[in-house]
Amino acid sequence: MTDVTDRQSAMAARLSMQMKTRSLTQAELAELVGTSRQQIYKLERGIVRLKLEWAERLAPHLGCTAEWLLMLDHNRDVDGAPSTPAASETDTKFDGYAPVAFIEIRAGMGGGGFVEFEHFGHPKFFEDTLIRQTLRARPSDLRAIEVQGQSMEPLLKNGDILLIDARKVDYSEPGVFVLFDGDGVVCKWIERVHGTEPRKIRIKSENKRFSDYEILEEESRILGRVVWFSRAL
Repeated sequence: MTDVTDRQSAMAARLSMQMKTRSLTQAELAELVGTSRQQIYKLERGIVRLKLEWAERLAPHLGCTAEWLLMLDHNRDVDGAPSTPAASETDTKFDGYAPVAFIEIRAGMGGGGFVEFEHFGHPKFFEDTLIRQTLRARPSDLRAIEVQGQSMEPLLKNGDILLIDARKVDYSEPGVFVLFDGDGVVCKWIERVHGTEPRKIRIKSENKRFSDYEILEEESRILGRVVWFSRAL
């Protein structure tokens, strides 16, 4: 029989409680963090000890801190915000839809953005057929984000919702990506600047009123390639 310590059992209980608070099933949480339902089952039951690596992966989707999950902090809230979402956002389940992690900031398109690109809000739900057949992805491969500004018009407009594929960070083939450019999170055309050392990235707008600029590759972080968008009428 697995030896489950009191502390391990208490951490598992916290995980289970927060999953219920967020109305997340084992399968849904597994999709969000890119693991199997069996792994979440083991963590929730205390069969596998919840370590820092797992706490840091799970916490953004559970509305709590990794320290709270590990019983190192009594405050479970992130940045003082309530960890319990509104019932209308979590109680509804939709057959044929899957949750995708939502980056709760707006990707600047000439208007800025800010650095906290790892802050996840409530998941957004998208059709399974769109994710698995059209985009050939798993929900855990994707991130949703809202864009702002005018620099990518007319291709993308202020308020559009993007799906980005976090697996696709190779920009050897130019494309539209969401990235951290050293100042904020932006949505832009990017391409490699050949023949530069250290290596540089050229960042370009669709709207020609906005100037191109270059940054060091090491100062950037590619969040993913844009693979889909939606727009309000």
